[in-house]
Amino acid sequence: MDKTTTKILFSIDKFVNVEEVLQAATNVAKRSLVSLHYIQTDDSISLGNSEDVQKDFKMKYNLDLEITKESGNFWKALNKAAEKFSATLVVAGAEVTKSGLLGGGMIGKVAGFSCPVLYLNKNSKWETPNDIVMPLDSNSETRQKFFHVAHYAKLFYATVNVLGVKRSATGEDAKMSHIYAVQGHNYMVERGLRTTVTESDATSDIVSVCLNFASSYRSKWISVLNNAEGILKVSAFQKICEEANCPLLIVPYKEPVGLGGSGY
Repeated sequence: MDKTTTKILFSIDKFVNVEEVLQAATNVAKRSLVSLHYIQTDDSISLGNSEDVQKDFKMKYNLDLEITKESGNFWKALNKAAEKFSATLVVAGAEVTKSGLLGGGMIGKVAGFSCPVLYLNKNSKWETPNDIVMPLDSNSETRQKFFHVAHYAKLFYATVNVLGVKRSATGEDAKMSHIYAVQGHNYMVERGLRTTVTESDATSDIVSVCLNFASSYRSKWISVLNNAEGILKVSAFQKICEEANCPLLIVPYKEPVGLGGSGY
């Protein structure tokens, strides 16, 4: 059974807008009715004296705050802390890690998380999400986003905007993209959520389609899956982490177990 939000960890590196990440973390925590836990890694900003910060944080945000130092680089230490404290959401404000000739980059940084990551890069702006954009392609694992997108849409009373994307106008790719877009729409409707569904034209530039579609919504998140195939392949996942100017709800990819394991 997937977990919903009961413990939120967050961390902020030295290259992003601190206030944007704080607004993201505190807003989700308030909606979830939980406290916040700041993980100070070797690369994170220091929030200062623990007691003073906790008092100020309580006064400003009306939230309890824990602070833990975790040795290691930003992503490795944050991943370790997420496992240690059984986090159900991690809010990460960090500079994009570039990929090299042999790949890597952002896919390698988030691959080890077992809970969703709400990621903000240096250009990300926080606004309470009125909309969550949910791209779906022709790969069955794309549906792994359904549960967490529905949870946060309900939490923020947001509309889920399903976007079916395909690289071919005909054949299996087009057929399955359509089927999963319909399934995504129906999944949200069954849970009482406001939902729209749009199917894009065939294109090789999936990221531009997603970003252009999302640009029509003023206050939004974009949901992505950090797997090496499916919606946002390694290079595309890297590109959207670099180019997005809104929070990305990264849903951890899970290897399918048995028939239908990658669906819901």
